[in-house]
Amino acid sequence: MKIMPFAENKSSRDSMKLFKTNLPGTPVPAKERISHLDILRGIAILFIFVANIRYLSGEYFMSEVQKEALSTNSIDRIVEILAFIFVDGKFYSIFSILFGIGFAVQYQRMGKDDKEFVPFFRRRMLGLLILGTVHLFLIWLGDILTLYALIGFVLIWFRKVSDKRLLIWSGILLLIPVVHFLFMYLTNTFYPSYLFGLHNEMASKALTNAPGVEGEAGFSLAAYFSVSSIKKLIEVNLMMPLIRLARILMEGRIFKVLALFLLGLYAGRQILEHQILTNKALLKKIILWGFIIGLPMNMLRTWVEFSYLEATFWQVAGYILNAFALTPMALAYCALIVLVINSRPSWLQWFAPVGRTALSNYLFQTLISIFVFYGVGLGYGLTLGYTAVLLFALLVFGVQIFFSSIWLTNFRFGPVEWIWRQLTYGKLISLRKSAPENTTKSTAINNNYQPQPNNT
Repeated sequence: MKIMPFAENKSSRDSMKLFKTNLPGTPVPAKERISHLDILRGIAILFIFVANIRYLSGEYFMSEVQKEALSTNSIDRIVEILAFIFVDGKFYSIFSILFGIGFAVQYQRMGKDDKEFVPFFRRRMLGLLILGTVHLFLIWLGDILTLYALIGFVLIWFRKVSDKRLLIWSGILLLIPVVHFLFMYLTNTFYPSYLFGLHNEMASKALTNAPGVEGEAGFSLAAYFSVSSIKKLIEVNLMMPLIRLARILMEGRIFKVLALFLLGLYAGRQILEHQILTNKALLKKIILWGFIIGLPMNMLRTWVEFSYLEATFWQVAGYILNAFALTPMALAYCALIVLVINSRPSWLQWFAPVGRTALSNYLFQTLISIFVFYGVGLGYGLTLGYTAVLLFALLVFGVQIFFSSIWLTNFRFGPVEWIWRQLTYGKLISLRKSAPENTTKSTAINNNYQPQPNNT
């Protein structure tokens, strides 16, 4: 396999050398994996689940009367506020940044050869789109894979854009959701509302006489969680993407995700060219300014959210605060985690197997939650407070750490990653490791990518 530096005009000290490993059946060698990224991805998957479990369990949709009737109500409210300040939106942002970093690394691994890379990445996004579409239309409306795949096609156009322009584009795109919402507010044209109405009409018809649903005909979340027929649940789920699309449009999420992809692409270049993962001074600055900007904004955003201010003005304020609250905190978290990895590699290494099988774990979190909380399974939805469902999420994730570690000792890829790779390359790929691979175990960060120290 060929070794190539990211930037041919830089010294080997200033650029990371990568093997060209775009062969379909060949995972990235353990010694070459940037374990920081695996760990960050694993941590992001944990806290995305912590955020998602409110929706998957139905806890988010419970009325105040229902919540106040729970014995855990007082602690639930505290945990809910803390999660909103420190978790909500931050780890989706980190996951989006990691997507952009992965794009930069893959582009380098193919020698920045557009004839090879562009068709490959388009096939990769098409495979992700197929998986995401199945997840979105048949399983859960909270899917992020479909949106990532569609915006991934757009990301290809930015592969040769300069670093400076990437940052400018990222800043502009982060502000567009604010301008977009202000436009809707000032002109009173909340056009996504049409999609909400269309969904309610269509889903109401689908829920009529559904097994397990009691009471009057019509769509309600209580009725949705009560559906006991898998066939009927899928039928209703086919309508749910209308809500997803409406929310994406309302929030301007397309622009935000693309902005974070571009920020990740920029970060990926800096990782490969300038060894920023060990630049302690820079990492400390990111932590400092990320929290100085992000923490007050998140506190104010939380006050707006939990004061239950109904005026549209406060909704606008919430969207503006989102633009300035989430990304700085996400960057601060990334830098803080990298510093911990550099100083105490073993502390967070157990997140790495989950990060290497992130797609599988993300989808299994959905399936497990549906089994536990929906009427087609155990039916605990809309009955438990946030503390209880949070503990459930942590328990599930603990099991995922164990199974991911065991899985990767015997198999090359996660199960869904394996399917994705076959969709990308259009051929059958061996999943099980050969005997020599089974005996080769990767250790902590000292066996992976170690850039030269740079404390300037």
